Amino acid sequence: MRVLGAAAVWLGLALIVGAILVTDEMYGRPSALIDRWYFTVGGVAAIVFGICARRGATAFGILAFFLVTGGAAQLYITEPQWFPAIHLEPKNWKEWATWGVIATEAIVALVVLGRTGLGRVLQAANERLGLAQIALFILMTGFLSVPLLGYMARNAAAAYAAHVVLGVALTLVHFLIFAAMSQVKSPISGLYRLTALAPAVVAFSVSLLLSFYAFERMPHVEDEVAYLFQARTFAGGALTAPAPPEAAAPGLDYYLLDQTAGRWYAATPPGWPVVLALGVLAGVPWLIGPVLAALSVLLGHAIARRLSDRDQADLVAMMMAASPWLAAMAASLMTHTLTLFLMLLAWWLILRAGDGRRGALRRIFLAGLAMGWIFVTRPLDGLVAGGLTGLWLLFLAPMGGPGRALIYGAGCALAGSTVLFYNAHVTGSAFLQPLTLYIDRHWAPGANAYGFGPDIGPPGGWGMLDLWPGHSATEGLVNVINLAASLQFDLMGWSVGSLALVLAFLLWQRPNRADWAMIAVIAVVILAMYFYWFADSYYIGPRYWFLAAFPLFYLSARGYMALRERFPDRGEEAHVQIDALFWYACIFGLCVFLPWRAVTKYYEYNGFHPTVREDAADGRFADKIVIVAKIGDKGSALMLNDPWLRGTIWLADTGTLDEAALAAAFPGREIVHYRADWTGR
Repeated sequence: MRVLGAAAVWLGLALIVGAILVTDEMYGRPSALIDRWYFTVGGVAAIVFGICARRGATAFGILAFFLVTGGAAQLYITEPQWFPAIHLEPKNWKEWATWGVIATEAIVALVVLGRTGLGRVLQAANERLGLAQIALFILMTGFLSVPLLGYMARNAAAAYAAHVVLGVALTLVHFLIFAAMSQVKSPISGLYRLTALAPAVVAFSVSLLLSFYAFERMPHVEDEVAYLFQARTFAGGALTAPAPPEAAAPGLDYYLLDQTAGRWYAATPPGWPVVLALGVLAGVPWLIGPVLAALSVLLGHAIARRLSDRDQADLVAMMMAASPWLAAMAASLMTHTLTLFLMLLAWWLILRAGDGRRGALRRIFLAGLAMGWIFVTRPLDGLVAGGLTGLWLLFLAPMGGPGRALIYGAGCALAGSTVLFYNAHVTGSAFLQPLTLYIDRHWAPGANAYGFGPDIGPPGGWGMLDLWPGHSATEGLVNVINLAASLQFDLMGWSVGSLALVLAFLLWQRPNRADWAMIAVIAVVILAMYFYWFADSYYIGPRYWFLAAFPLFYLSARGYMALRERFPDRGEEAHVQIDALFWYACIFGLCVFLPWRAVTKYYEYNGFHPTVREDAADGRFADKIVIVAKIGDKGSALMLNDPWLRGTIWLADTGTLDEAALAAAFPGREIVHYRADWTGR
C-alpha cells in the first residue's frame, strides 16, 4: 500500500501541475476554468488518498477521496454567482457525470457503514448524540444551504422547496461519508501541537495567492475603486483632490467618487483608506489585507487561549486560517479585514489588562483607540463592537469597572472623533457624512437612512439585491435568512455546511460565560444589520456580518469540543479519529471550495479585468489622455488615475466628451482612443 500511496501522490501532483500549466494550445482545444479546477480536484483527491494509504489507512483514504470528489461534484453543478443554486436539470454530460460521482459517494459510504454494522453505528450515534438531534442538524443544514432571495425575485416557491429538499438529501450524503470515516482507521497517528504562527502563515499565504491570481491585485467592485482613490489622495498628503476640469468630469464620473465644491474625493468613511494609504506609499496596497488576516489569526489564538485553553485556541486559529471567507476578504480591497483586526486587537488588549496594574490602563486606552478607529472605518460596526465591549468592560469583565470603562471610552472618543473633523472638512458639518451627502444628492434625501421606511433604498431598486421599495420588517427578515444561507456556504466551504460546528454547539454544548458573550456579539450584529436596507452577500459572503466572524469561529471550536467529548477514543491517543475528520474538512474548504470560488466567481468578477493595466505597463500611454471604450467595468481603467491627474489620464468614453475642450484643459497632452482586448470570462 505504501507504493500505491506514493504513486497516487505523484499522480495527484501531476494532475494539479497539468491543470495549471498545460495551455489550450498544448491541449488542442479551449478549456473552461471550471474544468481545469475539477482536474486539480482530482489531484487533491489522489494526494489525500495517497497520504492515507502510505499511513496504512486505505479505507479512510478511499472515503476521503469520495469526500473530496463528491463535494466538488456538488460545486460543479452549483451556480457560483450571487445566489448559489444547484442545477436541478443537468446541462451536459459532464453535469450528469458529477451526479454519478455524488451517487458513488453515497454508495461507498453505505457500503462501509454496512460492513461496520449499520445498526451498531446508529445505536452509538443515538447514545452519544441522539438521533433526533442528528435529524434536526441535517434538516437545519439543508434549509440553510439555499439562499432565499433568488427564488423570491422570481416568485419560484416550488423551486425553492425543491432545492431545500435536495439540500437536505445532499447534506445526508456528505454526513454519511463523515460517519463512515469515523468507523475506520485514521491516518493520524497521534496528537500534534502547532505554534500559532503556522495558521497565521497559512492565512497570509493563501490570501496573498488569492490576491495575486484571483483578485489580480485590483478592485472588483465600485467601493474598492473609491477606497483606492481616497488612499492615493491621503498618500499624496491631502484629504481631497482638486476637482477635475469640466471637460474631463463626465469621463471621470464614477459611483462614490464625488466632484463637488471644487473638490474630488471618495464619499466613503476615511478609516480604511488611511490604512490602505500605507500600502499605496509602499507600492503594495494589495498586501495590507493578507498582513491583517495573519495578525487577526494570532490575535484570535491569543484571545481564545485566555478565554478557554490551548486546544480551543488552536482550533480557532486553524479554522480562521482555513476559512475561505476570511481569505477572500483579506485578498480583496474591502474594509472588513481591518475592522475584524481592530476588534480583536481591542479585545486582546483588554484581556491583557487583567494581568496586573502595570500598563493595564494604557492597554485599555489603546483598546479604546482601536475600537474608535472601527467607527472611523465603518460607523455602525464601530457602534456595535465598541458599545458591546464597553458594556462588557463596565459590568461583566473581571478586569473592568467604571474607571476602566471611562478610560476605554476616552480612547474610543479620541479616535472616533477624527471622523467628525473629516466630515466637517469635506461636507461642512461634523455630523454629515460624505456618503450621506452623496446618496441624498444622487438618489433621494434619506435614501440611505437606517431603519424602516417607504423611501429608503435606491430609486427603482437594485433588482434581486433589493426586492421591494423602501425597507420593512419583512424585508429585514428575508435579508437575515438570505445572509445566513450565504454564511453557511462561504464561512468554511464544507460539504456538510460551514455552520456545522456552530449547530453542534447549539445542539450538544452547554454555554459558559465566554460563550454567551460571543452569542451576544453575533445576535447584536445580526439585529443591527436587520434594520439596514442593503444586505450584501453578492460579492464576498455576508460581509455586513463580518464582525461576527471570530465569535462564529469561537463557538465552532466549542461545538467541536462537544463532539470530542462524545466521541472519545480508547487508549492514550484520544480524539485522533474525530481530529482527522476536522482536518480533512478544512482541507476540502481550502483546497477545493476556495479554488472553485476563485475561478468561478472572484476572477474578473463584475467585469473588472487587468487588461488596461497590463497594456499601460509598456509605457505606450505615458502622459496621454486615454479615452477608453466601455469593455467590462470602466473602473478597470479609472482605478489607474492619479487624484491630481498627473501622468496618464484615463477617461471613460461617454460619447459626449469634447476633445477640443480636453486639449485646452490639458495643453500638450495627446488624446488617444483605446479599446481593451478583453472578451470577458
